[in-house]
Amino acid sequence: MGKIQVLDCTLRDGGYVNDWMFGDKEATDIVRLLSCTGVDYIEVGFIKLCDYIADKIQFSRMEQVAKLFKPTNQKLALIVEVGYGYPVDLFPERSENTVDLVRVIMWKRMLKEGLEYCRELKRKGYEVGVQATRTEQYSDEEFADFVKMFSDISPKGIYIVDTFGLLRKESLLRYATIADENLAANILLGYHAHNNMQQAFSNAVAMVEHDWQHDLMLDASVLGMGRGAGNLCLELFLKYLNEVEGKEYEIDFLFEIADKYLMNFYHQAPWGYSMPYFLSALNGCNPSYVDYLIKCNLTISQISLVFSMMKNRGVGVTYDTTLCDSIIKEVRGI
Repeated sequence: MGKIQVLDCTLRDGGYVNDWMFGDKEATDIVRLLSCTGVDYIEVGFIKLCDYIADKIQFSRMEQVAKLFKPTNQKLALIVEVGYGYPVDLFPERSENTVDLVRVIMWKRMLKEGLEYCRELKRKGYEVGVQATRTEQYSDEEFADFVKMFSDISPKGIYIVDTFGLLRKESLLRYATIADENLAANILLGYHAHNNMQQAFSNAVAMVEHDWQHDLMLDASVLGMGRGAGNLCLELFLKYLNEVEGKEYEIDFLFEIADKYLMNFYHQAPWGYSMPYFLSALNGCNPSYVDYLIKCNLTISQISLVFSMMKNRGVGVTYDTTLCDSIIKEVRGI
């Protein structure tokens, strides 16, 4: 087993809960405390075409990030989505005033654009993380080709991304084996979990226990903060790594983050496992539908039927409330 690195994504993925309104001072202190734990990377948010708003942890220019977050002992990261049209030209050359790592979200339909985007970020000097969104949609052969394609530009890492939180351990390890066999040397094998089926922690443990040729990078967030069912819980995973892998992460700082900054958000809009999110994963449907279906005052059984009908009609992946409304009418008429 090679080296295991941990990336915290509390500010970025957790922002789905509170619309990224952590507050500037609060966010800077969260990063300070995370740095004290010893995690390897801290992802501070999205960079996208947006209006920059004070106290909202989303960015449209790198200088906004540099103004807010000062260098730490840990590396900083941002994430960008190719499909949202953020010009790669807006990224400055990597320097002490930029983040270290840029992770690139790309959908299967945009691999050529994603490859060129990653290539240009590499040219500018950034470490690049390649995020294979909805990895489960790739056949084994397609995923092997994906890994080979992006290995050619020598990114920092290539990720298995369980976007809908439905990967069982066997499926995860199958994709990880394909990646491990096709990754070029010195490229990390990454895993980003979602907890729709309560599998984030057990899957992460399975990744760590396996004997891979490549080093690993796994994502987690404090309290598992994230949209809907949330993410791998950082405190649980660091405790596991301390006890089983002999790491020395200082997890007490996470309790301070939870007390001072996160529990209020949790009480206002709880995240974590719930049966509706389980049903979205069970049927391979977009979890964004869950909040909508709950607001429509559907029972669990009705939500199950809506997702089942979406799955059978092959329409559950893209979020479309108009389509959803027509299925809800059918369900209510049954």
